[in-house]
Amino acid sequence: MGYKDEIWMPYQLMGAIQMYEATGEKAYRDFVMTSINRLEEISKGLPVQDGLAYFFALDQTGNEKYRQKIETLVGQNDWTLDFMPFVTAYETRYKRKEHYNEIAALFREKDQFTGSDLVALIETIGQMSEEIYEYYRELRDLFKTVIKGKIKELPDSSEALEIGYSVLRACNTGVLQREKYSSFGELIWKMIESNDKHTRAGLQEMLKAQYIILKEQEV
Repeated sequence: MGYKDEIWMPYQLMGAIQMYEATGEKAYRDFVMTSINRLEEISKGLPVQDGLAYFFALDQTGNEKYRQKIETLVGQNDWTLDFMPFVTAYETRYKRKEHYNEIAALFREKDQFTGSDLVALIETIGQMSEEIYEYYRELRDLFKTVIKGKIKELPDSSEALEIGYSVLRACNTGVLQREKYSSFGELIWKMIESNDKHTRAGLQEMLKAQYIILKEQEV
């Protein structure tokens, strides 16, 4: 299949990265590296939700061309919530966390959170250093407030995939108590797995990866 004609959905690379982290299977790493290199054929480049793949590629190879990609991407996109995990990773690694306040403010000023906003929030928290505890704690507490409302909509919510992923990711990173919340995420994974859904495969892979990690931590 030619990449030029392919519709590249958000989270496809992040799904593969998380599955690589969860399983260690080289095929996922190879998929990410091959995709990054060949997606240069697509004029719009990576979806902003997959921008973190450039950090992954840099860490895997040490090739400075990926550092240049990071610099280019951070300068050419508006600061939307979906872009904040990438911006936060950039700030944490290269800018001494100078703009954490502005990042937190984008979420702080949000009135209603969609499922995609929730994913962006938990991914941003995951890229934020606890050294600047004020902003880390603010976003962590915000996530807890939002998720309590979202899980009341399960399992029938149209955003069940986003909610389930966010719950398991939060449990695995210590944002939520595993004993109290993991069952909500497990419910969504088992529901999706049994239905064999193929929509939004990247996010589904992310959910699967977090389920694998959860179960490994229970052993």
